[in-house]
Order: sequence, then structure tokens, then C-alpha cells
Amino acid sequence: MSDQQLTNTILRAEALMKSNWIHGLHLLETAVKDYPEDPRPYLSLGEFYIRRQFFDKAIKNLQTASKLAPQDDSIKYLLGNCYFATGDYRTAIVYYDMINNPFTDVQYNKALALAHLGETSQCIALTKELLHKVDNLPFLYFLLVEQLLRTSEYQEAQAYIRQAEEKVGRHGHLLFLKAIVYAQDQKWLQAYDAFSEADRIKPLREPNYLFSYGMSAAHIGLYDKAIEILFRAVEADPYNNALYEQILRLQIGKGKYEDAIETVKKAEKYISHLTPVLSLLKSRLKQEDT
Repeated sequence: MSDQQLTNTILRAEALMKSNWIHGLHLLETAVKDYPEDPRPYLSLGEFYIRRQFFDKAIKNLQTASKLAPQDDSIKYLLGNCYFATGDYRTAIVYYDMINNPFTDVQYNKALALAHLGETSQCIALTKELLHKVDNLPFLYFLLVEQLLRTSEYQEAQAYIRQAEEKVGRHGHLLFLKAIVYAQDQKWLQAYDAFSEADRIKPLREPNYLFSYGMSAAHIGLYDKAIEILFRAVEADPYNNALYEQILRLQIGKGKYEDAIETVKKAEKYISHLTPVLSLLKSRLKQEDT
């Protein structure tokens, strides 16, 4: 097989992957046997296995390709992504660091890997460095704000949210992060406004986030709205003690004893043993009823 024949075989195999991937795979495996010292069929095999999410096989072929073409940074990038996909973030970083002139995606993936490893300060530093180079990519702001939340740097997180709004405009996930930052910083009115807008764009479903939304409403005196939001959280997670506890506090505080009794019944339907707080609130209801 000549060099041009190899090129044609690889192109044909890649075209066949969309219609007859078994035949395409067979062509690449034959090319590997005929050209064991050429990195291209190994690279194509690696890319094929990545698309099929067979990362172990992809790594094996890409490592061979990298040994045959040690200067090819694109292979190192693919290897880093494979290790990232398998959860081996440290090895992924090793390959990302081998790339001589890392482009934005390389640095972003490395920052993500650092975040997964809990290397928060390094992740923050790298993401800030990236934002100095390119400041109009929303996912960079998402990652940075999430990491700043971990370190309780609420003021800095708010500053980057404002910058993001200027550079990329209003975005549903950015509004959501904005709400979380304000809630963590106990700026309840701003948190409620951001939660409300985010919820209009895409209804919140995660119980923990609905809990924060509901508590923001409660802290600004919107008790009925808070109860409504917290019941949405209950629908998503009916076994969550804390949700029932907070709903009961609000209902009892508003004198809605009949509603509170129904809430207790709902809690008992899903929770076999009430927590001490729920038991205490239930007892208080009995006293109010007498």
C-alpha cells in the first residue's frame, strides 16, 4: 500500500463510519497492519473509538500514534480528553501540559480537570488567565464563578458576573449562578430577583436550588411564594426532611394550621420516622388545635 493509498483508505474508512462503521473499522485495522510505523491509521482508530466512547481502546491507539509522532500536539490533546472522560484528571493534565502552545480549549479543559480534583486556587488562576486572552466565552465565567463560590469570594464572584453580563449578555445559567452567589452572601432581594428571572427562562428543578429560591422569598417577606416554591422542591424530593420543616415553620408562622396539618400528613407518607424538629412542629400543631 502506497502513501497515497493509505491516505485514500483512511478517508474512505472515515466516510464509511457514518453508514457502515464495521467495514470502516476493518479498513483502519488493515491499514495499521500494513503501515505499523505510520501514526495516521492509529490516530483515525483513536478518533473512531472516542466517537463510540470506547476510551480505553482510543487511548491504546492514540498512545501508539503519539510515540510515532511525538511532536503532534493534537494527539496529546485527544489523549488528555480521553483520560478526562474516564475520570483520570491528573493524567489528563499531564497530557495537556505536554502541549507546547496550548489553545483555549486545552487550558479550559485543564481548568475543569483542576476543578474536579479540588485544586480550586489553581483553577481560579488559570481561568482568570484565560479571561485575559478571551473574555467573551460564557463557560469561562461559569467555571470561575462556581470556583469563587467554593472559596466564599462572593464580592469577586459578583464582579465577574457583572463583567460577564457586559461581555456575553444575559444568560440563563449566569442568572442562576448570580442568584446562588447573592443567596450565599445573604443578599436576599437580589437573590430572589435573579432566581425569579432564571426560573422564567428555564424552570428550576433541583431541590437544593429551589430551597435557596424559597428561602430568598421567605427572607423578603414573600411567605406564600416561599411555600409554593418549597412545595415544588418537595415534588422533586419528597423524602427531604428539611423541606417539610421549613414549610411547616412558614405555615405555622402565618397561622395556616390546617395547611400545616396536611403538610405533616404528606411528610409522614414519605418519611417513616420524623426528625426531632418535625416531631416538635407536629406537637405544636396539636397544641394550636386544642
